Amino acid sequence: MKKKKIVKDSYIVRTKKRILRDTIETEKKYTTNFKDIRNYFKIFNKSLFNNKLNPFNDVMIKRIVRGSGQCVEYISYRKGTNKFVLEMMPKYKNKMEFLNTLSHEMVHLWQQTIKKDTGNHNKLFFSFRNKFKRLNLKLSY
Repeated sequence: MKKKKIVKDSYIVRTKKRILRDTIETEKKYTTNFKDIRNYFKIFNKSLFNNKLNPFNDVMIKRIVRGSGQCVEYISYRKGTNKFVLEMMPKYKNKMEFLNTLSHEMVHLWQQTIKKDTGNHNKLFFSFRNKFKRLNLKLSY
């Protein structure tokens, strides 16, 4: 049990160092790409969600009027299925804003798929604040 905790803690430390290294240029604008979304999804899934999240069914990079990203659920009542789509902005102020947005939307995906919750910014959503803080990320509205 102790060895498992040490391995997880060392992964958290490596992830934190990677985030710090990747976001060192704080003033540089960031252009969203599918490769980074896929790579950071894997990293955050392992460090924040213990690999319990399934990937989004689809990822779209598009202009969003209000907000900087969203997790959209499409329900087909005829087929009895639903799918989750991640929508991200094409450009962000910096890479840290991109990482915060991606991880934020992953919490919504976790709420809706794993916990069968509404996906709102509620107590369950903000229960991730401490995990985010360990990785130097900010969980906000």
